[in-house]
Amino acid sequence: MDFEAEKAIIEVLEKRLKSFTLISEESGIKTFGEGGYYVVVDPIDGSTNALRGYPACSSAIAIAKGETMDSIIAAGVINLITGDVYYAEKGLGAYLNDLRIKPRDIRKIEDAFIAFELNIRSQITGYVLKIAHLIERARHVRLIGSDALEICFIASGTSDAFVDLRGFLRAPDFAASAFILKEAGGIITDAQGQEIRCKLEPKARSTIIATCTPELHKDIIKRLRQ
Repeated sequence: MDFEAEKAIIEVLEKRLKSFTLISEESGIKTFGEGGYYVVVDPIDGSTNALRGYPACSSAIAIAKGETMDSIIAAGVINLITGDVYYAEKGLGAYLNDLRIKPRDIRKIEDAFIAFELNIRSQITGYVLKIAHLIERARHVRLIGSDALEICFIASGTSDAFVDLRGFLRAPDFAASAFILKEAGGIITDAQGQEIRCKLEPKARSTIIATCTPELHKDIIKRLRQ
């Protein structure tokens, strides 16, 4: 299924860009034509959801001039269930369909709608305990299984934060949505509060703390360190 989705995306890219370098979870790194822009693709984010019929999955594409997160110049994420499209271009803000979006002004965990990634497959001992105090204090808690959508939801004000301390997420998983959130005015870092500087490579991974405001981000980081 993921390969079929990637195939459809490549067909459009070849018509529109002709030359580009594809960076994808499925096919790795491939050069088309003479190269050029780097196109970071997650064909289906939430593959298990799609296979099981759980209504939460997306496709994500980021366009970059180089091989690092800070070289991204445009991105889009489509909710494959609703058809909603989140997109952004560097310096021009972020949009949901035709409407400009921005995050909510939530500053404390007790007031926040927070999504957590809990899918650990028994690979991280004590993981849930690390975030239990955040879960217990958040006003609302969710987990949908499409991390790209979770981050875009913060950009549009649907939710307020997303926390993933696993270190499982690869660059194609979050490159597009991270860019959209930043263009909307939100905050996204690794679990140490540092800017995400990983290369745009299929195997590059990072932890994620994404929030609507610097104050909420600071609150989450502070409580994780307690």
